[in-house]
Amino acid sequence: MTTLFSDAYLKFTDIYNQLEVREEDHTIRVPEKVIRCIWNDQLFCTPSLKTRDGKKLEIIYPGHWNFGKGPDFTSASIKVNGKVYEGDVELHVYSGDWNAHGHSGNPDFDNVILHVYMWQGRGKEPRGKRQDLPFQFEIKDYLTKGILDLNNELDFENYPVLNTCNIGLCHQPLAELSEEKLTQLLNAAGEARVFTKMERFHDSIIIEGYEQTFYRGVAEAMGYPENKQPFQTLADTLPLSELKNLVPAKTSSAEKILHTQALLFGISGLMNDENKAGFRKLLPIWKAYRDRVPGSPLTKKDWSFRAIRPANYPYRRIAALAHLIVRHEKSGMFADFIASYQKILTSTGGKIPDKKTLTSFNDFFCVAADDYWANHCTPDGKTLPESQQLVGSARSREIIINIGLPIGLIFARAGKFKELETGLNALFQSGKSASDNKMLRFMKHYIFGNQKEMLQVLRSEKQIQGLMQVYQDFCTQNQNNCLQCPFPQVVKKYFS
Repeated sequence: MTTLFSDAYLKFTDIYNQLEVREEDHTIRVPEKVIRCIWNDQLFCTPSLKTRDGKKLEIIYPGHWNFGKGPDFTSASIKVNGKVYEGDVELHVYSGDWNAHGHSGNPDFDNVILHVYMWQGRGKEPRGKRQDLPFQFEIKDYLTKGILDLNNELDFENYPVLNTCNIGLCHQPLAELSEEKLTQLLNAAGEARVFTKMERFHDSIIIEGYEQTFYRGVAEAMGYPENKQPFQTLADTLPLSELKNLVPAKTSSAEKILHTQALLFGISGLMNDENKAGFRKLLPIWKAYRDRVPGSPLTKKDWSFRAIRPANYPYRRIAALAHLIVRHEKSGMFADFIASYQKILTSTGGKIPDKKTLTSFNDFFCVAADDYWANHCTPDGKTLPESQQLVGSARSREIIINIGLPIGLIFARAGKFKELETGLNALFQSGKSASDNKMLRFMKHYIFGNQKEMLQVLRSEKQIQGLMQVYQDFCTQNQNNCLQCPFPQVVKKYFS
């Protein structure tokens, strides 16, 4: 039965403070987990590695990420001056942390063959006979990129690791729950995830209104996760009100799309003055507007194309955003979103819409265009074998869940529209997430043990979002260290 949203999960879980990157003594202070991620993915130049005392170092296998007590990585294999060593690897921010953390006298670390650290300094250096200590390796000079660049490019906060056969300590108490109770937990956590998203939109709605907040959120979702920040900057630099004042009202929709694309591409810094095929119609329009718009902080360097499918390049997403703005210019994108869903709810006579109807609504943000970008991924690239949607069903669904749902719920509660809130909850429970990404696969393995009986509980987006919230609130906040995590006790106390 679908009801109003509940804050049950928020009542029994604590949200821990995030560790932050900060400056300390003219160096960058980073969480050890960041160094774990760098080591796990081997994000450093490996051909010329040397230990602290100048020995040639080769990483044969980095080891398994350890989620319990003891060294950070187990069962690693390295070669030093041609000789192979097998054992564990311990990682720290500073070399002196080996002693500061009491590893020298701890038998759990007797099998450590390599001590990896970001910086030498701070605290006393390890003392003792050379043979009693692991090889020392300072990693900072071998990174493929600067630590801040790596921090920006990789999602260290939510980093899941798949190269371990371990199962989390929370798996057993969760496996002992009935299907009903496990579903209850995930539903509550999924709703809590919506509430946390509502919090970050709330102030913006009060200051800038629903439409600008929604527009910024949709723009952000167009670039998520790689280009989230530049899309936010784009929406803030060229707000909806400014766009509406700039683009002539008495022009055709096709012309308005060209004008809107020209403005968005111009502000994005991706177009510059390059006379490429994709920009030939837009560049003259942009030049006519350029002196009438605020200066943009964006350049091409702010946009990422790394590890992104060409069909999802920011060029196509910016073009799609222009189509959505023009499509909804009369009433507003958010107003049309709410009106469309309320129309569905009205047509059912107050009953929850059927699955087919809800699935159809999931295509609200789909964009199928017939312009240059429907057949190209870059401004001077090859023509695609066939035209592709600028925004497909999977991305449209993600925008609804991550942007439409929390902002819609703020609107429903502010206006005391209980029928709308109930309907939004039904939308949250319709259909599974389209993408089975690396993080979700990890959680299915580490938390659920890939058990069929547990996996079948993930029937809708609500349960999947709930599983992600559990990972965020507990696994991430405790550096993926099960021994420090209170979640197994939380499960036993509140659900067993």
